[in-house]
Amino acid sequence: MNSSHARRGIGLFISLVITAAALYVLARTVDWRSALQYIRQVQWPWLVLALAALLLNNLAKAERWRLLFPLDQALPARGETFGALMAGQLLNFVFPFRSGDISRIYFMGRYRGASSAAAAGTIGTEKVLNLIVMGGLFTLVLPYFVLPDWMEASRTSIWVLSLAALVLWGGVLLALPFSQAVLHRVARQWPRSAWGVGVILRLLDGLTTLRDQQRLSRVLAWTAVAWVGSIGATWLLLQSLSLPASLPLAILANVIVQGGLSVPVAPAGIGIFEWLAILALAIGGVPTDQGLAYGLVTHAAVLFFPVVVGVPWLLTRFR
Repeated sequence: MNSSHARRGIGLFISLVITAAALYVLARTVDWRSALQYIRQVQWPWLVLALAALLLNNLAKAERWRLLFPLDQALPARGETFGALMAGQLLNFVFPFRSGDISRIYFMGRYRGASSAAAAGTIGTEKVLNLIVMGGLFTLVLPYFVLPDWMEASRTSIWVLSLAALVLWGGVLLALPFSQAVLHRVARQWPRSAWGVGVILRLLDGLTTLRDQQRLSRVLAWTAVAWVGSIGATWLLLQSLSLPASLPLAILANVIVQGGLSVPVAPAGIGIFEWLAILALAIGGVPTDQGLAYGLVTHAAVLFFPVVVGVPWLLTRFR
């Protein structure tokens, strides 16, 4: 137990050091006064519309996640799924190392008397879907921009990675019945392996719903709605700050920020979020001070619903 606490403490210390370093570099290299001046000029009607688009994004993600639960289980209630998702996002912002995803596994697994492994499988499926979409969108908008040399060199790697994820996902789905049959035979022949095999089977349950044509079509439809809401919110946030609001730039900023934050290195992504926003907009020719203003406003907007919904939802669970 002590070693576990020590590892978590070391991880938290490292993440705080990364946050402090990012903020220090931002303070030394970006004109904060100019950025704050841009923030004061934010156009509230556009910002309110951006929050509406973010609400659509979160509702769509919650519905998609709900539909990923195994066919042999009753689907979680929509309110519970949305609350757990917002609480998970909040905890991902507060703590490093995707702590919110672990909380989602707990709340939608053991807490509701279901399988935690199956809940983990749904989140894994969700991540693979997002990876495929991000890779496809990134490849789609590349011709519109002159990329930095290091990113240009990574273009092929990103495309190959997203294609590999798509092929792997399709292969796993096609081989799923065979894999499940093999695992059942293993459990029968070696009873001592039954517990481990059961965990793997419950993990695979997060994929079984995608073999159902009707469920798969709904999952893909809600995935499309979620990304429309996310990209729409990015476009509206650019408009709120009177920045160049082209669709390719909105897609690029969305993909770079989301992709960069998928690597959990700092609590709340503080500093890292802003750097990713500056990097994305700089590719589109936006100065760093304006990029910082966009990053700060977007960071606050993204946190709005996890705080407003996630905090009360968590309080009702721990009361």
